[in-house]
Amino acid sequence: MNKLLTLAILAVFPFVSLSQEFKRNTFNYDSLPSENFPSCDDKVIDVLAQSFDAVDQNNSTFAVENAKKVFDVNKGCYSIYETYGYSLFRNGKWLEGVEILEEGIRKFGSVPELIKRKADMSLEMAEMGIGANNIDGSAVYKKTDWEYDEDQFIRENYNSALADLNYLMITYNRTEEMYYVAKLYQILERYDESTETFSKLLTNEDYKIDAMLNIAENHIAQDKLDEAERSLLEIIALYPKMGAALKKLGEIAEKNGQTEQALEYRKKAIFYKNIADFVEFEYSKENFDLLVLFGTDESSPEEKMNKLNEIYSANDPKFTIDICLTILELHANHGNGVEEKATEILSEIGKPAIEKVNLLFQEQVSTCTITNLAEVMATVKDERSWELMMLYLPSIATMPMTTIPPNLPEKMVKFDQKKGVKEILLVVKPLLTKKKDDGPMAEFFSIGQFVYYSPLKDIKRSKLLKTAKKLGYSAEELTLLEKKID
Repeated sequence: MNKLLTLAILAVFPFVSLSQEFKRNTFNYDSLPSENFPSCDDKVIDVLAQSFDAVDQNNSTFAVENAKKVFDVNKGCYSIYETYGYSLFRNGKWLEGVEILEEGIRKFGSVPELIKRKADMSLEMAEMGIGANNIDGSAVYKKTDWEYDEDQFIRENYNSALADLNYLMITYNRTEEMYYVAKLYQILERYDESTETFSKLLTNEDYKIDAMLNIAENHIAQDKLDEAERSLLEIIALYPKMGAALKKLGEIAEKNGQTEQALEYRKKAIFYKNIADFVEFEYSKENFDLLVLFGTDESSPEEKMNKLNEIYSANDPKFTIDICLTILELHANHGNGVEEKATEILSEIGKPAIEKVNLLFQEQVSTCTITNLAEVMATVKDERSWELMMLYLPSIATMPMTTIPPNLPEKMVKFDQKKGVKEILLVVKPLLTKKKDDGPMAEFFSIGQFVYYSPLKDIKRSKLLKTAKKLGYSAEELTLLEKKID
């Protein structure tokens, strides 16, 4: 086809799109059976539980195979559809998983578990878009043969989730669904409906502040700035460190032309967003400058190190502890020695620092930060620290391949060699004979487990094997263990 003819066709049909329209099935839930749903027997439930456990362990391939065995021979209860559909979805087969759930709804009716699961899937598809999947804990980006318009795909999934959650909200009057319905109205720019729904949560202490923030956000989007500001100032009166509210006040000040006030609000929001709630130093120009110093590349590592040494030398332990923990939480100085110095200082301070070290260990921080905190814990040897390390230890086995695992096992051995070795051996025992996922990326999902075996290499072999035998290791498991540490 020549260029002139192509241009002529486009002129006649200027709005033709090559994208397919993505459509989700809709259900009139009120017209479907809504009670007396058949339950699975205990034997089936036990098998299905294995699939959910496999998903939790980032092994969705096994989860699918296991659930399919039941699904192929037994479709007598709704949990089979939920488990198989969810396993497919977690394995990256989005539409297949959704279709299984919808098949279950057609068969059994308005089963709340199936509807809630379908809504969760819809939300994830909307948030991920058409070019990515969350498979076994990792975002997997891949080319797709879907020819859907991205924005239309996202909106359709949000609308599907809204319909499902709205039914659950009206039918069961649960606050969780009410919150998500209000949030979805907001995402879809249906602000009045969002505000009306959030207002129903203002009497609920668990949701009140979040509802107030979102109502203010709706008001800002609708240019109702005075109403938004009143709501936000009410929040700040109760929670002066709430970064989200401070940020929104900055937006309002900017819209009102109050440039200096907007900047001050934004700086406060940045400050409180980047420090843990339990640190005791407050916002000030000097403290904000310290945050910028340690949290950005504006200063050299030498300048940062000099400032950290200066703070430590001033002999104000509380302030020093807070600064060191902030440095570790920021995780903005990886490889330049500053984080290592902060860890060393906390270890030297010892017992006075350990309570806050334990608190930060329980926050959502980087795995490198976990390693540094564990070093302090191993040095100070506080019993509460040991309990936290024990709780964290098994999670390393299921960390996705994109995560560098924390060197926690080594720190536990440093904390207490006898107890550390025992806990590591207890965790790795089931891993040694566990059936491997046959997927193309299977080897990467277990690559982080080397941190379990590395510290065991330094333990006298006869002592290690004796401990393993006491923990019930079989001959096969002992052989596999030796191979791992050789």
